[in-house]
Amino acid sequence: MTDKAKTDAELLRESELFDTEFYLRKNPDVRSSGVDPVLHYLRQGARDGRNPSKEFSTNAYLRRNGDVAASGMNPLVHYLRTGKAEGRVLNPAEDDARLVRESGFFDEEYYRHFRPDLPADRDVVKHFLRFGARDGLDPSEKFSTSGYLRQNADVAKTHWNPLVHYLRHGRAEGRIAPRGALREPYVDALYAERWQSIQPMPVTRLPGGEHRISIVTDSVAPHSLFGGVGTAIILGVQLANRLGNGTLRLVTRTDAPDGQVIGLLEDATGIHLDGILELEQVSTDGSQRLQFTDRDVVMTTSWWTTRAVLDSDIPREQVLYLLQEDERMFYAYGDERLLCAETLAEPDLAVVVNTSRLLEHLSGPGGLPHLATSAIALEPAFPTRDASVVPAGSGAAKRNLFYYSRPLNARNLFWRGAQVIARAVESRVLDPDEWEFHFVGRGTPELTLPRDVKVNIIEGLGWTDYQDLVASMDAALVLMDTPHPSYPPYDLASVGAAVLTNSHGIKTDLSDISDNIIVAPSSVDGLLDGFRELVDLARDPERRAANVAADHINRDWETTLVPVVDWVMDRFRSTLAPDESGAGSTEESIVPDVH
Repeated sequence: MTDKAKTDAELLRESELFDTEFYLRKNPDVRSSGVDPVLHYLRQGARDGRNPSKEFSTNAYLRRNGDVAASGMNPLVHYLRTGKAEGRVLNPAEDDARLVRESGFFDEEYYRHFRPDLPADRDVVKHFLRFGARDGLDPSEKFSTSGYLRQNADVAKTHWNPLVHYLRHGRAEGRIAPRGALREPYVDALYAERWQSIQPMPVTRLPGGEHRISIVTDSVAPHSLFGGVGTAIILGVQLANRLGNGTLRLVTRTDAPDGQVIGLLEDATGIHLDGILELEQVSTDGSQRLQFTDRDVVMTTSWWTTRAVLDSDIPREQVLYLLQEDERMFYAYGDERLLCAETLAEPDLAVVVNTSRLLEHLSGPGGLPHLATSAIALEPAFPTRDASVVPAGSGAAKRNLFYYSRPLNARNLFWRGAQVIARAVESRVLDPDEWEFHFVGRGTPELTLPRDVKVNIIEGLGWTDYQDLVASMDAALVLMDTPHPSYPPYDLASVGAAVLTNSHGIKTDLSDISDNIIVAPSSVDGLLDGFRELVDLARDPERRAANVAADHINRDWETTLVPVVDWVMDRFRSTLAPDESGAGSTEESIVPDVH
């Protein structure tokens, strides 16, 4: 060793701040190595953050004294040689604890409320200094740990405890102490947290701009294109195209939007967006704002997105609600159902309802009669790959049964459907020697039917893969405990499969759509009788083919949406009118004559 190192070692040996027994007890690896503990601390221990005694904190001293840390000098040696004379604190951690206790910014009862797991004898101030602030806990309602770091990026880049920094430096520098979380939050704060999805969407109005159709939905991705989201985008594309190369903007609230969905929809449906596609995420936590102009038509896709938009600064004259189910049926009686019903009952709101049957149900007795005058029905389309559809399964070894299996969606009656299929197999209404069973839907559990029949579980299909699967089916069970028939019966019937679904309210007969769709009561016996009729139809491919030729299922989205697009353009005449300069589309193409 150098003379200096020998001197440093002697200095530590003579100091009460180096406790040999403490050091060896805390560091058994040093004891087992036989190395001199003083020399170990000088050579390696301090760099490892080890403490020489319970009275001196290596790391705390270095954090408090950045000049010492930068110099590379051993912290205890620095304190003994110069730090003590300079008035530097022997144990900064203890000094910080004293400062926090005396500050009036720490409330032990408050802190324990948020950490009830801490033992009664635990020093909560030291816990806050060592762990709590790092975990984002506040010391009291007077100070927000995370709020101070958000306001002071320079402090966030250091190892300072936010409250200690404020007390030692920030207060004198004029920095603000943000308020901490309330121990018992105001009811408005609790309401906003519980109903975050319907809080008013933060928006910013901008002047000018081009005509644009903005669709607000939860997520847009290949796996979410079936049904509602896909229909919203298809309608949005047709509206944007009617504007003359208009812009379509997809605004999502839970996940970032996936722009490839437009290409997937083009492949599956034949639609094409002539103008520009914009993608934007405006999450429900209010951290982003949605920019809009007087030329935006904002299409909402659920009651909760509708509520968030209506309560924002976007005028309701610019809001179009695409309603694709009696959404009140999603909930048991309670707050959610009440809020949903109030949103559906909003007067003077432009609404497009998916299918005339659903509109009839919604605007009927005891429903929402205002929709009879403020809404228009949309009849969906189901393009097929080949217009000359050949019913599937005629040459297969076994016939294929499609079950629309969605246990995560209560309205799809998964357990009733599985129970009925099991009874049908058990009684040989569905003979396992004749049928293969395909359960299609996310969250389907692994299961075996009676007679040890295995099922094929399918989930996560893209749209075109789903179309290919549907085209290979002979029969299907699709349950929906609402008056809306849902899309799978259309999908399957349009390509020649026999389909069994359940009755609900005015949904008692779907022969006006296709004679390939059989409607039966939702009871076990009623659906078993329906299965007998289904099997007879599935065994008759010529009859199924004739039903396809005579059905009333639309195959072309562009054609079926013409009256809806006309209605929307007329309803939003002032928003979508051309500017005074005459730029953009002609008036005739924007505001058609719908009379």
